[in-house]
Amino acid sequence: MQERTITKFRTITELQSEIKKELDELQKKIDDYSKQVGEKLRSTEKEDPKEMEEFRTMLDDKDPKKKPVKKKDSKQWMEFQALSIYDGIGFKGELEVYFKTLEELKAKLEKLKKVEGSIEALISQGFRKDLGLLVVIGGDLSFRMVALKNTKRKAKFSYKTIFDVEAENPIAV
Repeated sequence: MQERTITKFRTITELQSEIKKELDELQKKIDDYSKQVGEKLRSTEKEDPKEMEEFRTMLDDKDPKKKPVKKKDSKQWMEFQALSIYDGIGFKGELEVYFKTLEELKAKLEKLKKVEGSIEALISQGFRKDLGLLVVIGGDLSFRMVALKNTKRKAKFSYKTIFDVEAENPIAV
């Protein structure tokens, strides 16, 4: 759902702080989803141990070292126009969604960490920190950067002076 975004930064340190903020948000999402998966697994294990055992065997079947075993009653994703719908009701589909989302978020986190490391390496190679930047970030986290003329804000013109007025002498009546 994320499209290309074009963003201007006044300095490379501003870009670094934005990337750091995005990394923190991604890590928070990953931690939240992992916590939800753990809670879901624990609650399901207490409620229905048989269903939990089926889920464990399903996870074991996805092990790349083992050959996949086809089951007649295995639930899967069905395509309906532009939607994918899980064929069944229960926690298995929900957990699959969480696991898929976690994989994608972790991949995005790794890509952003690589971008952050590349920017730090660029600075250590002598890239000027005071240059402005135009950054294009694609939905797949492709990253393009263009250096611009110095776009730092100039100080606003201000004029300060002291205004001094003598007090009038009161007239005695």
